[in-house]
Amino acid sequence: MSTSVWPPLPPEKLKQEEDASTARELAWLLESLQDTLASLKSGLEDCYALLAPIDPGSTLVLSSPRSESVKGHITRVGTRIVKGTLHLRLKTITPSPLVLSLSADPVLLSPLSALRTLLNQSLDCVDITRWTGDRSSSSFISSQLRLLHTIILEALALLKGPPLLEPKNPTPNHTPARPGTPLPESPVTEWYDNPLPTNAFDPPLPPTLSLDLALSDSSLVLTIRVLEDAEKELNLGERFAFAIGAQRRLEHDEMDGVFIYRGERVRVREKVRVEGSADPSLLSLGAKLGALERTVVGARRCLDVVTGKKEDD
Repeated sequence: MSTSVWPPLPPEKLKQEEDASTARELAWLLESLQDTLASLKSGLEDCYALLAPIDPGSTLVLSSPRSESVKGHITRVGTRIVKGTLHLRLKTITPSPLVLSLSADPVLLSPLSALRTLLNQSLDCVDITRWTGDRSSSSFISSQLRLLHTIILEALALLKGPPLLEPKNPTPNHTPARPGTPLPESPVTEWYDNPLPTNAFDPPLPPTLSLDLALSDSSLVLTIRVLEDAEKELNLGERFAFAIGAQRRLEHDEMDGVFIYRGERVRVREKVRVEGSADPSLLSLGAKLGALERTVVGARRCLDVVTGKKEDD
């Protein structure tokens, strides 16, 4: 079965009618995308509200699952940790409780601060697209949607966090866990470059103890490291204990590294990583951002189809 125009039109007239039809379809699509942009702005505002500093915040449990190494909880309000208590029973230091000092400034979570900045940028991008530029220009709308898509992907990458168990350099046959558009690499701030202030806890953190908070799959992850001087030499008793097997180094992925921490060369004697309980606000934020990203992808594809533009252009 075939479709034809009757009465038949000359090729030149047929081309003119096709162009006119495409122009009407493009004009309709650009107008309908204004409703899509309004919906995107509403969704982004909901995402931004989930990071608002509203009391009482979210209280999250931090507990090592199969040991008594770490037990405690922290309270997140917006992008800050405002209170918390940790009880540490590690193998290389004496058991000690740590309480977040109320007299000190709250602990700022840099990934969430960066995420809030990206949400601000995405809202600005939507407003510029709707009110500042030429809403009838397909090239302008297409470039703005591409920019918005990039910002949302960066925000999703921050929530995803750096891989903890996946290889950093996956093999060619490695299949990513998330279908669809691949996420860009999450920016990583090394634990020794941005340490928590020592006076954030009561009692203050000793110089041999490092605490690092990061994001992974929309959950907070606490990594505790017990440090020692990289130039320290074993005494006779320690050498003898290592020789007969009565004592051995705790194995972890950073045991052989040397790091510059607060201006000193250190090694990591012991390392414990604890994932916090599910944060409902961050989980909801991740789900909403994922839905918004798919909406932007659909809008871009529709525009590409009508304009005859390939996806990789």
